[in-house]
Amino acid sequence: MSGLLRVGGGSVRGLRPRVALRAGAAALRAWRVVALPLALAFLLGARAQAPERFKRPAGARGASRVSSEERRLSRARQAVDQGRVEEARTLLRGIDAARLPRALGDEAAYLKASVAEDAATADRLLDEYLKNFSHGTHRREAALVLAKSRYAQGDYREAENRLSIFSPGVERDALGREGLVWRGLSQLGKGDPAGAFQFLVTAKQDLDGSAEEEAYYLASGEAALRSGKPQAAVDALKVILARHPRGDYAPQALYAMALSLETMGRIADAAAVFRQVAQRFPDSYEATRARDRGIRVSASAPGMPIGGGYAIQVGAFARRELADALGKDLRLAGVSDVSVQEGREAPPIYRVRAGAFATRDEARALGERLRRERGFSYTIVPR
Repeated sequence: MSGLLRVGGGSVRGLRPRVALRAGAAALRAWRVVALPLALAFLLGARAQAPERFKRPAGARGASRVSSEERRLSRARQAVDQGRVEEARTLLRGIDAARLPRALGDEAAYLKASVAEDAATADRLLDEYLKNFSHGTHRREAALVLAKSRYAQGDYREAENRLSIFSPGVERDALGREGLVWRGLSQLGKGDPAGAFQFLVTAKQDLDGSAEEEAYYLASGEAALRSGKPQAAVDALKVILARHPRGDYAPQALYAMALSLETMGRIADAAAVFRQVAQRFPDSYEATRARDRGIRVSASAPGMPIGGGYAIQVGAFARRELADALGKDLRLAGVSDVSVQEGREAPPIYRVRAGAFATRDEARALGERLRRERGFSYTIVPR
């Protein structure tokens, strides 16, 4: 064997074969200790860096999809605002609300329900919305719409349950006030007129003077009449007829007024008010009902004042107790239909009125009698 042995690129000269072999083995071991870990480190580093070089940024694909869905949602919202419902439906079909951020998912789910093609689909989507977004931005709107649908289907109990989120004394917007009216109507529909009337009385501060007051006073009048409180019904219905004589609910209010007077035994007054329904709103459903009662109106018949004729006002006071005292005095004198009416001024004026007459002459006769006998001054007012 040659006296020269190369090991790992180096050389060992002048050694005998056995010694040279031992020296070569030692060199290999040294190479393994130093070079092999370096090589492994290099390879591992290369492996760790290689995927980084080609890996797609985390979440880039998902973010792109969300961004696309957000754009579709924005376009759908704009289409709804502009009345392009079919376009909005098409845009919303491609949106998965679960993949959107919570707030946008809330809006997408509610928009889908609001543009549903039929009532059954709308109810299903609204129900899903309320389950998935129990504290969502549109929770109150969804509850009200779903309650109205249940009410229309005759499911008054479920309608009332849906509307339990609306409470008297705390509602400050139109949506909340409308919810209060529908809650009272639902309670009335399920057969609890006394409870409905009490609920609506507690909601008066929320609804009196608001855009919803006409519907509110009609509901109050109906609840009072059905719970055996015809005078309270008359008081509520008079508000509609005084403030909204040509409003949406005026025919219903006038007809309910006649029913209330009839319940109180004031048959002539009731007949006069039924006649007003036929005269003032001849094309209404209530006019048909009045005619079914045998009410006939000639084309030249003069109009009657809203509320069933005339009364006399014999006093107006800043203190309620003074007005009540005069009212009591009039009743003891045998005067019928005495009432104390609270005005809307601040502070309120309490007006004492008496009588229920079909003509001004009849009202004047009572006023003159009280003037002669008791020294009262009076004015004739519509009832």
